[in-house]
Amino acid sequence: MKREIEVISCQRDYLGVGFIKSRKSEDKVMGMGEDMYAYAQKQGIKLLEIIADGSSGIDIDRPNVDRLVAWMEKEYIEVVLVKNIFQISNDLDDLRYFLQKASDLGVSVLSMEQNCQPVYIPWDEEEGC
Repeated sequence: MKREIEVISCQRDYLGVGFIKSRKSEDKVMGMGEDMYAYAQKQGIKLLEIIADGSSGIDIDRPNVDRLVAWMEKEYIEVVLVKNIFQISNDLDDLRYFLQKASDLGVSVLSMEQNCQPVYIPWDEEEGC
């Protein structure tokens, strides 16, 4: 007698949060958000929220970056999607700190500009960082 075996697909959506840094009009930011949702869906990422940050990106001491970190600490997102990693911060030390925190929490930071590849900031021995 043959038995039917149900096959469960290994494909699944990864839960994530998008982050957009822009001082453009609300309509343009909404369009950027729609583009990010569509891009994420093609990559198998289900975005629960997109955080739009209109403040200066000089460092990570910003309320919307704190919201992003709070999402990462909740332990049920696996991905932060950004258009460009430098939208999180232009300061390399702050950016390294953020990426290390994401790594410690098991959250991948993916860049749309890098075709959804994980991002990192290389160690610069000349700077002594």
